[in-house]
Amino acid sequence: MANVLMYVVCAGTQTEAREWARHHKVPTRQVLYASSTRAIEGLRDFAVVRLQGFFGREDADDIEAVLRRNEMKYRIHHAGCANGCGG
Repeated sequence: MANVLMYVVCAGTQTEAREWARHHKVPTRQVLYASSTRAIEGLRDFAVVRLQGFFGREDADDIEAVLRRNEMKYRIHHAGCANGCGG
């Protein structure tokens, strides 16, 4: 079974994130609202959506740092995979 792409939605509120998903017809099972750093820690294979309300959040810089760290771990993990490892 193929991995399902998750969308990490960085928004000011969960309502804003849900509205984005509904507008773009993205199933809710594929949407993760970045409510905190803990909610997104360790994610792999994800796309990030940044909505206007996110930039006013006090924890925006912390969330950005976790997203970068997750991406870096994913890249390092796959650097040694010859034909992709599926994980």
